[in-house]
Amino acid sequence: MMRAALYARYSTDLQNVASIADQFATCRSFAAKEATKIVATFEDAAISGGSAANRPGLHSLMRGAKHGEFDVVLCEALDRLSRSQADVAALFEDLRFHGVKIRTISEGDISELQIGLMGTMNALQLRETGRKTRRGLQGVVRSGRHTGGRVYGYKIRREVDAIGEPIRGLRDIDPGEAEVVREIFRRYAAGQSPRAIVSDLNRRSIPGPRGGSWNASTINGNAGRGNGVIHNELYRGVLVFGRQTWVKDRRTGKRQARTADPEEIIRTEVPHLRIISEELWAKVQHRYAENTLSSRGPSPRVAVRPRHLLSGKLTCGVCGGPMIRSGADQRFMCSWRRERGKSACMNGRGIKSAEIEARVLAAIKNRLLAPERVALAVEEARLAAENDARRITQARSKLDSELAEVKRRAERLVDQIADGVLTGAAVKDRLDALEARRSQIESELAQAPAASVVALHPRVAEHYRTVVGSLERTLARSNSEAATEARDLVRKLIGTVVVTPLEERGKFGLTVQGKIAALVNQDGENTTKLGAGVG
Repeated sequence: MMRAALYARYSTDLQNVASIADQFATCRSFAAKEATKIVATFEDAAISGGSAANRPGLHSLMRGAKHGEFDVVLCEALDRLSRSQADVAALFEDLRFHGVKIRTISEGDISELQIGLMGTMNALQLRETGRKTRRGLQGVVRSGRHTGGRVYGYKIRREVDAIGEPIRGLRDIDPGEAEVVREIFRRYAAGQSPRAIVSDLNRRSIPGPRGGSWNASTINGNAGRGNGVIHNELYRGVLVFGRQTWVKDRRTGKRQARTADPEEIIRTEVPHLRIISEELWAKVQHRYAENTLSSRGPSPRVAVRPRHLLSGKLTCGVCGGPMIRSGADQRFMCSWRRERGKSACMNGRGIKSAEIEARVLAAIKNRLLAPERVALAVEEARLAAENDARRITQARSKLDSELAEVKRRAERLVDQIADGVLTGAAVKDRLDALEARRSQIESELAQAPAASVVALHPRVAEHYRTVVGSLERTLARSNSEAATEARDLVRKLIGTVVVTPLEERGKFGLTVQGKIAALVNQDGENTTKLGAGVG
């Protein structure tokens, strides 16, 4: 009498625990008719048949076959072993090597011909199932519904259709979390680093998207894949689907992401889910792009925060080219002279980094942060903020007035229809037009930025002078978080530093172009030229 091992599996898209027992019952009935003795059973519950790598039941079966514990593997159908054409062929060859046959209720004894034919059919069915699933998800996105799990800033809205089935993918804005999202965008646009933002959120015990602490990567994410707070287009009222596809490695069973064809990416406008204004979104994307640019153009990797105070800030006063660190003593040299030779630049001299940093810091502290300059910058920022707030308030007031008028006209029209004064298709068209305008105004009001309160700390300049004054001590701990934050703060005040060699050997003139507007988080391009002495 032949010894048989039963194998059963149900996949993640079936999700029916009773399926295993049903498959075993059918196989036992078949084995009784064939006068076959069942000596072992193996199963894989809720595991896809797309790969044989992550299925412990199948691996145990193969170990039993290797030890000669049975003569035949009996299962309901060949696709229970695997839907992968390559995997099912490999399983057939391995079992045959151990002298074990494959027999299924649907196909009978399995031969090379059936392996090729059924393996191909199962593989095609697997691909077709994936295609139909993706098509269904695309339809969900086009209808304005979300296909994924929970997104920070939103809550799930539960509704049922006419037959009582749940409508999946409905979302509403969560007011509390939405305000945190707006704060992150505003602070990033103002120049704060993700690390500084999450440090403050964690200090205030604000839960992250998963309920725990915030990480800088939660904000930065991956621009190409659209993840991370600052890259999630849902916050600007656009639902995006299909940025990437997933391919399963047959040998490991693990899925790997692949960048999708841009033509297959679906974008659907969902203005009722907008949290961030388009203006703020654009500012954040612009800053992120600046942070990821190197001197040779866009980098394929996210740019690393500069390790040195003046990295990327120095310009040769002879040729206008950038200056870089070079040599064992870390002197700043003209990059064009080094890379292109004397014909490009006659400046072959270098200046020690410690010397130039000390002189630049002194110029910023004593000249750029002079009280009169800071007072002027603060006053300009206050006036600009007041003008912005006034413009926003006037625009919102105009929309509020128009919305009230549209509602009054619609209500009068409804009353006249109810009284029988007005009838006909033309009346319906007028009412539809008023409702459309009402929806448009409400959407514009929801997207309009709130008027910000002007609140500039009166001791902002003193704070910066303290930071600059202690920077020399802080820089000694170059890898500390304090040093990193201090460098970032002072670098915002430095536009460029022009280094010009003087006739006397070892002497250089420095001209610092300081950005006084950075004191108050302005985007102004105005710079102040400061002499940093001769040395």
